[in-house]
Amino acid sequence: IIPSAYALELRSLQDAVPPFDSATAYEVLRKELGVSDLNEIFSELSTEPVASASIGQVYKGKLRRNGKSVAVKVQRPGILGEIALDLHVLRILTPIQTVLQNAANGVKTSQEDIDTAVALVDEWGRGFVAETDYRLEAVNTITFEKAMRERGLDAVCAPTVVEEYTRDKVLVTEWVEGTRLDSSQSPDVPRLCGVAINAYLTMLLDTGVLHCDPHPGNLLRTTDGRLVILDWGMTLNVPNDLQYALLEFIAHINTQDFEALPQDFINLGFSPPDVSLERLQNSGITEGLAFAFRQLSQ
Repeated sequence: IIPSAYALELRSLQDAVPPFDSATAYEVLRKELGVSDLNEIFSELSTEPVASASIGQVYKGKLRRNGKSVAVKVQRPGILGEIALDLHVLRILTPIQTVLQNAANGVKTSQEDIDTAVALVDEWGRGFVAETDYRLEAVNTITFEKAMRERGLDAVCAPTVVEEYTRDKVLVTEWVEGTRLDSSQSPDVPRLCGVAINAYLTMLLDTGVLHCDPHPGNLLRTTDGRLVILDWGMTLNVPNDLQYALLEFIAHINTQDFEALPQDFINLGFSPPDVSLERLQNSGITEGLAFAFRQLSQ
């Protein structure tokens, strides 16, 4: 979609954003955890972050009470205000950008075009703001881990949350030893890619809570050969009716019931609201999809 040079540069934003000062991070930790000396909680704590992203950065530590290694995530000070300002500017500029883009494509801009573009900005902003809620991230992490255990999907996991030290701007989880899935040289990486697909389909079609930040920095191969999914700050709740519609769509493709696909497209919201089922059936889309899927299955 974008040139490789830009993609490589954007990739660095996944876990290598310039960090903020560790002295500031330590002050946030003391304030959030309610201690004057971090040695009361941690017997060890790295002096520099091991990873840094736009919302916060991560330190490696060891809990004094049990000696377990942990990842200590600290939120970047003032980040919520910065997000709010960015969103405000984007909402001002989006109508202008929409008009200019449509003009470049020779299309007249309607109010609906502008409203849709602004709604997209709002939805993007909602996800970004949600990432600043570390208590919500803790709940999402715990919920996923529990759901995978209940379903017997032991090849995938999430870090164990240390709930005792969960705060608005601090999240402490177990330290997971692992390698990024995209850089691991292990021969079982193809299997773990299949595990990832199965996990995301389970979230989409079963649990209804979808992890929305699956970049390579958040997918690790653990030393014992499991897939661990990190960073549960951004998730999406999948409505039941959408889950059912997706299941029906997949079932119709698997059974080659292509005549049912036009109704599936309406149920999934793939067709414009003013397009009737009869019009969609008469458009020739069924024959085209049937040919495409039969070719793919050969």
